[in-house]
Amino acid sequence: MTRLRGWSPRYFDIGVNFSDAMFSGIYHGRQHHPSDLDQVIARAKAVGVDKMLITASSIAESKSHLDLCRDHPGFYQTAGVHPCQVSSEFYVAKPKDEIVEGEPHYTETLRDDVDERLEDLKQTIVAGHAQGFIKAFGEVGLDYDRFFFSSKRQQLTMFTKQLEMLRTIKHLELPLFLHMRAACDDFIACLKPFIADGTVKSGVIHSFTGTEEELDKLKALEIFHFSVNGCSLRYPENVEVAAKIPMDKLMIETDAPWCEVRRTHASYKYITPYPNVFYPDLVTDYPIKSSKFKFDANLPFTSIKKENWTKHHDEVNKQISQLELDAAAHRVVGDLAPPMIKSRNEPAGIVMVAEIMCGIYGLKSEEDIEKFLDTVYRNSCEVFKV
Repeated sequence: MTRLRGWSPRYFDIGVNFSDAMFSGIYHGRQHHPSDLDQVIARAKAVGVDKMLITASSIAESKSHLDLCRDHPGFYQTAGVHPCQVSSEFYVAKPKDEIVEGEPHYTETLRDDVDERLEDLKQTIVAGHAQGFIKAFGEVGLDYDRFFFSSKRQQLTMFTKQLEMLRTIKHLELPLFLHMRAACDDFIACLKPFIADGTVKSGVIHSFTGTEEELDKLKALEIFHFSVNGCSLRYPENVEVAAKIPMDKLMIETDAPWCEVRRTHASYKYITPYPNVFYPDLVTDYPIKSSKFKFDANLPFTSIKKENWTKHHDEVNKQISQLELDAAAHRVVGDLAPPMIKSRNEPAGIVMVAEIMCGIYGLKSEEDIEKFLDTVYRNSCEVFKV
């Protein structure tokens, strides 16, 4: 494989959910392995991810992510309340005896302390922005596919109220980190007054899965970028829409631990074997592959089911002992390194999203691929001002 002189891929994963319990080893409320967030981060860096935007869905997450940003250069975060969480954040809960499984757990009555909560969010944003960590307002928006979390009325009310709060600090010129599902017309109607008065000047519709008509309507606003991940590239119609996103308006993300690229996706055909121009050729001084452990189909890391973590851990330690290797050594690649967990997406998977988009755009030469990767990276850096 030929390398362009002096060039290597750089990635900015603009959507990572590091507060998700899966990165603490907890799946559906059950602990399967210890927290492995440090290993997840190490794998991301190994494939060229040098910047990440950690997404917040609640006021608590808007605060808790600050410590991660302090500890990891190149980490930034959003701050805001997700449309599916506005009910639990801002509305009065139903009495326990009135809660029905599968139906919303919250009334249509706003809490008495909504203004105080919004002020708390505002002060978190102001402080986090001053420290250089909070780079976007969100994840905010509308999700009409999941009314069982938050009703249409709740979402519309709190999307507007959050934007009204942002208006009071519009001098910060924070870009928006937006969520939109099956709500394009209402979404645009909510945003237009805030675009008109200068509160909203830029942003990204993340995890974009809209139709071509929705893409055209959003492009017409002229201020937004579009970010794609595995879920954005699932069906043939998704691929057709993604092809129409202008390269200078494109960002990429994983939305980890969700939205992985899967073999069943229409876009999977664009993935080629490791190593290639998208995946640095990682090396190690011990066997990178053995018959003992199964590797990820597209990355140079072992990949196991969460239920097999303890068995895998014990076998790795046994081999390290037999080979008389340093048990405390920091290993990232190879069969003696900590494993990926099957069906849990990671920021390292950003390379697959990048390769798919190159395939969709019809880019084949290394020069064109280099230009694409540099453009997408620059798009993200410019919007988030990093």
